[in-house]
Formats: sequence, C-alpha cells, structure tokens
Amino acid sequence: MKTLTIFGILLSMSLCSCNTESPKKNDTNAVKREKSEVPETPKEDVRAITQAPGVIFYDITLDEALKKAKEEGKYVLIDCYTKTCGPCRRMEKEIFPHEKLGDFVNERFVPIMRDMEEGEGVKIAEEYKVQIYPTMLVLLPNATKEGEIIGAEFNIDSLIEMLKNIIHEK
Repeated sequence: MKTLTIFGILLSMSLCSCNTESPKKNDTNAVKREKSEVPETPKEDVRAITQAPGVIFYDITLDEALKKAKEEGKYVLIDCYTKTCGPCRRMEKEIFPHEKLGDFVNERFVPIMRDMEEGEGVKIAEEYKVQIYPTMLVLLPNATKEGEIIGAEFNIDSLIEMLKNIIHEK
C-alpha cells in the first residue's frame, strides 16, 4: 500500500504544470534571458530577448507593446511564466525558437515575456487573473483580453491553431 501511495505522489508531482524547485546559481540548464539587439530601424529602437527565426520577444513594457501593436495593426502576445516553472522553460527552449511558429507569431503579434512573480508581471497576473504557468495571453491593442492559452503546448501546429482560433483566423 505504501508503494502505491508513493507512486501516486510521484505521479501527481510529475503532472504538475510548474516545477517548484528554484534553479541553482550554477545550473547551466537554468533559463537565460539575455538581451540582444534587433537591427535598428529609423522609427524605433526595440531590443529583443530572442532572435529570429523563432518568436521574437521584445524587451519592452506592456504599455509599449500595446502602442506598438496599435501602430502595426497587431495583437499583443504575453508569455506568462515563472522562473521555477519547468514547462515554461521547456517552451522557451524547444518551442519558441521554431521558424514556423516565429513566422506565424511575428507577423501577427507583438510578443513579450513576463515573469508573473516580479515587476510588471505581478500586475499583469492580477489584472488578467493568470494563475497557471505557462499561460499565453492575447490582448487587443486597447489591453482587452482576446483570449488565452493555459498550460504548455509542445506541438507547434496545435499551438498555431489555438492562436488562430483566438484571433479568429482560418
């Protein structure tokens, strides 16, 4: 009976959408969110956290993303994560760098990443009632939530279909 209980506990821990263990300082697998420069254009100087061919997440505030989305006729996509969320790190490492997803998202969205436990992320989590990580919020340029994807999705085609449904694209 004890073996069954331990197995049940281990199974439920593995199904949890977030890893509660903090990354260690010297952990080379910990998420690195280094900033790199995107080529400048005459209109703006926007730094990106990631680079093409995948999803380009911009290092700008939500207000700046909303403004940029309005100017470009796009939606805002917020990747809501926490530093201790294993599926969040996996999506960042394995899914967001894919060219197919990058082509789709970069054309239609102004993507940003926010840690929901720090800075602006705390306010976003409260305002949009984000409680599970990862969550992807899709906002209109007026900050109205158009939709969300709750939990990790590791199939790129399925993720694109979910985003298409949210923005009413066939």
